Amino acid sequence: MAKALDVDPGWLAGLNSKATPSYNKDTCLLTIPFISQKLSAGPGQEYMPDDCIEVKEIDVLAPMLHGVTDRSKLVASEVRGDSMTGAHMLSGDIVVFQRGLVVGEGIYVITLGGDVLVKRIAFNRATSKVTIISANPDYPPQTVDSDIVTILGKVVGWIHGEPA
Repeated sequence: MAKALDVDPGWLAGLNSKATPSYNKDTCLLTIPFISQKLSAGPGQEYMPDDCIEVKEIDVLAPMLHGVTDRSKLVASEVRGDSMTGAHMLSGDIVVFQRGLVVGEGIYVITLGGDVLVKRIAFNRATSKVTIISANPDYPPQTVDSDIVTILGKVVGWIHGEPA
């Protein structure tokens, strides 16, 4: 049954809570884990311990995901805040990121000071600094030592819903 559904047998048997991405070539839908950890596009969302994170699933259109190198590491989460509005990423939007992917500058999911953030990142290898950039002029860029930032993964797409 796990092979037919293209899921991890342990997940199917209820032995672990981590869903494995599956892809339906007929509909171009990719089913990936959707975690309850909110991503802050603003002042910060507290980082939740792994045992507190609820995992569900969400279907996304595979063609909308750019730069994916390993589908098994995709995760989706909800954005909270307004610091990325200039990138058309609004509070309530769903971000899809590839855990562990660090490739050039771009929008990343990071942890900083106990908070989980979604921000544009610029790397300066010469100074070992990272500049955290919001897409909203109300939030100035912040340059920090790279060793105090943990990059969880690179954003490969997001689902945007126009506000009511």
